[in-house]
Amino acid sequence: MRSSIRVARAFGIDIYVHWSLFVILVFLSGYFYTSPKPFGFADLEEIERIALSILASIFVFVAVLLHELAHSLVAMRYGVVVRGIMLFIFGGVAMMEEIPRNPRQELSIALAGPGMSFLIAFLSFLISQLMQGGISTFFLISAYFNVIVAIFNLIPAFPMDGGRVLRSFLAGRMNYVSATRISANVGKAIAVIMGIFGFFYNIWLLLIALFIYLGATEEEKIVTMENILSRFKVGDIMTPDVLYVTPEMTVGEIVDLMFKYKHLGYPVVENGRLVGIITLNDIMNVERSKKVGEVMSRNVITVTPRQSAFEAFKIMSEKNIGRLPVVEDDKLVGILTRSDLMKLKEIIEIIEVSEWKRSS
Repeated sequence: MRSSIRVARAFGIDIYVHWSLFVILVFLSGYFYTSPKPFGFADLEEIERIALSILASIFVFVAVLLHELAHSLVAMRYGVVVRGIMLFIFGGVAMMEEIPRNPRQELSIALAGPGMSFLIAFLSFLISQLMQGGISTFFLISAYFNVIVAIFNLIPAFPMDGGRVLRSFLAGRMNYVSATRISANVGKAIAVIMGIFGFFYNIWLLLIALFIYLGATEEEKIVTMENILSRFKVGDIMTPDVLYVTPEMTVGEIVDLMFKYKHLGYPVVENGRLVGIITLNDIMNVERSKKVGEVMSRNVITVTPRQSAFEAFKIMSEKNIGRLPVVEDDKLVGILTRSDLMKLKEIIEIIEVSEWKRSS
């Protein structure tokens, strides 16, 4: 989240704003400023016109935030950990650690967002009928926008809510992985159609299509990885004979090891205990005579042999790291790399395809 800032906290959930949000806020403010009623404030006096245009663009994302909060609060009722809500150029996303595999629970979570958007639209429309002038237009814009958000999110394509609705429907009739694959493929097909249309008529539609296509691909990838890796423990696939270094070794010696063994990172062990890790990034532009203990990273993320391989995969993905030391009773007992996990996935997929061919 380096490209975002935390702006608030609601119901125990951190709210983040991505820098791209400010781009769309400027665009929306300009659109509302130049558009006539009922989609803008071009017929108002200048000061009111500017103020309402800015407020309307901000309220658009307040509505998006409420949409994502609805998802999050329902998810939290089912025990899902919500790490935060991110607002960005295409809207918002609730960052949940794991979506329940219970179809009814996933359906409830998925429909909570559009339900909130429809509710905001209904209330905004009622208020617009009770008000006059620019305030009436303001709430009428809110009504239109929230209806569009609700309907758009019900498109049956990941990462839209409709993709999760479709999966929850299919998961009641087949296994979860197959339901995800079908839902992802439906989403990709919709994205391709949107992309073709957007290429000729609307660049924004093309960008949204790309976002949907990547989201569907990522959802399918994660569920496939979970299906395979959750069968194994870290201890089943880790490398037990770990090449490690000590704090007293020099950066020059580490460079020589990297040339020899082609590994870009090494655990640092002292008196049998893991005390750090040193990588190529740590030694860049560092004198060869420096000690490892002076430049190593001491904040080491580790796993145990009993944790699932999929849990290790999630840690690597979230922290953007390529290897995890495996520790038991404070002692280094192995190391697990991203390539270990990818090779395991490839092997299992080949075996499953071979078994399917033999049985067909």
